[in-house]
Amino acid sequence: MRMNRVKDKVLMFSESFKGKHMAVSYNYIKIATESFDQKNLIGRGSFGLVYKGRICKEGPLHAIKVIDMDQEGSMKTFVAECKALKNIRHRNLVKLITACSSTDFKNRDFVALVYELMSNGSLEDWITGKRKHINGDGLSIVERLNVALDVANAINYLHNECESQVVHCDLKPNNILLDDDMTAKVADFGLSKLLTCEDSKHSISLSNTFSLRGSIGYIPPEYGMGQKPSAAGDVYSYGITLLELFTGRGPTEESFVGGLSLKKWVEKALESNRVNEVVDCNIVMNMGKILNKKGECCVSVEKEWRCLNEILEVGILCTVDSAEARLNIKDVLSKLKSISHTIINS
Repeated sequence: MRMNRVKDKVLMFSESFKGKHMAVSYNYIKIATESFDQKNLIGRGSFGLVYKGRICKEGPLHAIKVIDMDQEGSMKTFVAECKALKNIRHRNLVKLITACSSTDFKNRDFVALVYELMSNGSLEDWITGKRKHINGDGLSIVERLNVALDVANAINYLHNECESQVVHCDLKPNNILLDDDMTAKVADFGLSKLLTCEDSKHSISLSNTFSLRGSIGYIPPEYGMGQKPSAAGDVYSYGITLLELFTGRGPTEESFVGGLSLKKWVEKALESNRVNEVVDCNIVMNMGKILNKKGECCVSVEKEWRCLNEILEVGILCTVDSAEARLNIKDVLSKLKSISHTIINS
């Protein structure tokens, strides 16, 4: 009975796509991915595999997320992603092209989501060095700041500019993708939640089936105590991502043991004026190389260090334990824009 209700929801979302999105069947997806050939596999997620392929023969390449229907909760994540993305549009959100709800050649349920293809991969790939520029360089301080602003703009749109507030619930570098010109876009809304006025009034979950939303290391502490997803929870995940972006260190690294965490490590460095010990070495190696349109160095190394201090301070303010005491995303945007102005207009 429960599965039938979920299928009804999928049908409803499929109907809502008519007139806005082209309809595709299992066969379209099979042809586009060349029978799900491994050479077209570009990613793996919690609920399925992502392939590249052309839905239209002469059209552009797309990213096609094929949901693993054998995984518990897979249909639920498909419905959540459809629900979150069908009516939202922003330059810093990965664009959903269409959704497929069909059956395969064995008459088994088959669902997939088709997105624009982000040619420069995930932010995680850039932070870990799996991806670099043609000249071998990683992300510069300016590129990292631009990524931080892009993501903050996306979250601000979801929290403050949508008809119904959307909480992403799984913000992390692996769910932030980069396009041809290195514009960052937030992806993967499988755990997202549309908040109603009722949700805002009652933040504590009383359900016996409450499940923790998010990824280890990025989940805010209040979720572990039973509180429902909230905008403040997204801000916490954003803060951890911001710290990771500028330190090059992830929150689940083995070195963070015995009570030490990414947040506490950065906090100690800020308190003792030793930020140089935590900033990503790739940033340090390229300091003093920010050029103006004339090709001249336009930002002093001292100013770059001041900006890095301010950026890390924003990350710490986003990750305080108390959800009520955290910055809201509008304040985050304001602070980062001010820092960006300092560097770009030097």
